[in-house]
Amino acid sequence: MPSVLARGALLGGLLLACGSPPEGPAPKAPPAPALTEPTAPPATDPGACPAEAVAPHPMPRTRLEHEQLDYWLARTATVADLDRALFSPGELAAFNARLGRRDIFGASARADLLEPVDPARLADDLNQRLGFLRAKFETGAYVRPDGSPMPREQIDRLTPTVSAESLRGLPTPEVRVALDLIPIRCAPQSDPYYTPSRDPAFDRNLCSMARAQEPLQILRPWDGGLALVRTNYVMGWADLERAALSPPLDPQAVRRFQAGPHARAGRTRDGGDLVLVSGQGPEVPVPFASLLPIDERTGEVLVATAGGVVKARPRDPAALVAPHPLTRRALLVEAFAYLHTPYGWGDHAGGRDCSRFLMDMFAGLGLKLPRHTSDQAIAGAEVIDLPPELPEPERMGRIDAAHRRGAVLLHFPGHIMLYLGRDDAGAPMAIHSFAEYLVPCSGRTDGAPAGERETLYKVDGVHVSDLELGRGTSRTAFVQRISKITVLAPPRP
Repeated sequence: MPSVLARGALLGGLLLACGSPPEGPAPKAPPAPALTEPTAPPATDPGACPAEAVAPHPMPRTRLEHEQLDYWLARTATVADLDRALFSPGELAAFNARLGRRDIFGASARADLLEPVDPARLADDLNQRLGFLRAKFETGAYVRPDGSPMPREQIDRLTPTVSAESLRGLPTPEVRVALDLIPIRCAPQSDPYYTPSRDPAFDRNLCSMARAQEPLQILRPWDGGLALVRTNYVMGWADLERAALSPPLDPQAVRRFQAGPHARAGRTRDGGDLVLVSGQGPEVPVPFASLLPIDERTGEVLVATAGGVVKARPRDPAALVAPHPLTRRALLVEAFAYLHTPYGWGDHAGGRDCSRFLMDMFAGLGLKLPRHTSDQAIAGAEVIDLPPELPEPERMGRIDAAHRRGAVLLHFPGHIMLYLGRDDAGAPMAIHSFAEYLVPCSGRTDGAPAGERETLYKVDGVHVSDLELGRGTSRTAFVQRISKITVLAPPRP
């Protein structure tokens, strides 16, 4: 395990959440007020200020009631109508259509798997990706698991020379459904690569995973036994020989799996996975948060299996969450359904990073966010930039005003969270999936190197926290770092 000094210098210290931590210096924040973060024991001996520790549960200053759904329903009811839909059906459709616009989101725009593939656009996306990766390997920003540089012959295979002509005339891409987690690689190779910190939990070649019951489009074969694939939200390379996939879908089934309406797989009364019963085969277990096309008249869902797509019913009807409008009540119910589920960079080990948590949570309500933090940060009808020098009272005034208008995401480089509002004592709180945060050790001096007298607390899950985490550390408090407020609501008239 690298020292906390090395981690502070290479990982940005405060947080490893959803995307790479800032690779340059952190933006300057206003002077920090007196420390409110509980500190580690005085550093009177090497063990008194440990490099790492497990975060307490609940988080510092997070009370047990802060992790209760009913508490936040009551708090939110003081600022907004819990049951008024944030979008009409037409407004939600227009909002989702905007998330598919390449002029706004580029290659990260949500994809329609029924639309013909544009060879020129695909070639441009691939060349941009390959060029980006080549530069990272050439500069040593990405290294192999043993810390050595990528071999020259491997780097040369990333030369951006894909032509539109080479992509023309391919067969119509198949669409299948993932039956289990399928890694989607950022580069056309299966081997992992890392930043020089080489934390094995943060494989930079893991762009995301296709999750059970998600449609996966197979664009074309690639070298090394891989295939170029995409979901609605990410493109990359997958090893299809090891992938659990359904048979190909017909266009009607693609439309159902892609567009819904969907019901969400919840948990049974004893905390287990949803189990679907069909007259066409054995029972099918479905992981939490999987989206299943539903016939709202009959309550039947479509579920993909190794033998094909079948109609089925839940063995425990309470474990299938039916579609419902995006209200504040529904938003809180969905968000707290993920509480304490595990964190995972790029879906590592089946966990969810901050942006995957938000994407999946909003998908259960019919809103289709992009996959990554920087794109989610600009997804709102209103995006409010917060300059780093803005005083904290004014920052919070703008955040609270946005909260009264709609669902609010708070973003700083590498991380994004759902704002819950103020607790009964006036403290601003959020729910988010994150990996870690720093706490200053007692006796730390201003001139100490970043991370030298700080303890890295591992969280690795979805939790409720205040915005004070990190106060007095090399990366400052969440509230000081927030750079964008994203309002998920229809545009103002």
